[in-house]
Amino acid sequence: MTRVRAESSGGAMDPQKVLALCREHAGAEAEYDVERVLATLVAQPRFEFFPLRKHITGRASIEKFYREQYPKFGPTVAGYEVIGEWTNEIAALQEYTIDVTEADGSTTRYYVISMMPGDDETGLLTGERLYCDEGFVRALLGPLFDLLQPIV
Repeated sequence: MTRVRAESSGGAMDPQKVLALCREHAGAEAEYDVERVLATLVAQPRFEFFPLRKHITGRASIEKFYREQYPKFGPTVAGYEVIGEWTNEIAALQEYTIDVTEADGSTTRYYVISMMPGDDETGLLTGERLYCDEGFVRALLGPLFDLLQPIV
């Protein structure tokens, strides 16, 4: 069984710090600033996708995504809206819609919930847990979709 956050003697993260990290991460993504994105993450981040129950783990895989695939995905985003944000000492959660332009020119609206857990030892994000449909995951990851591993 996977724990939500690692046990540590460092205490819980300040909820506002978790939210600030989440916003910094999203801001760096919006500017395609890979170094800033990676600076918000622990050494071996894990991105999970539900209800698919699949993940991509490790610095090399996440860096490959941000350097190679994210610049292809970003321009397909026709718009987005943050519906709400919540935070506590464990994670920040954002609910939003993302409108993605499909290959045929049509637009699909995806509903996404992103949970970004913090690591109290490093003060960084452990990765991201996305709750969304498979269409969004395929649009986001493109050919890297095949790198996803099952969550057991």
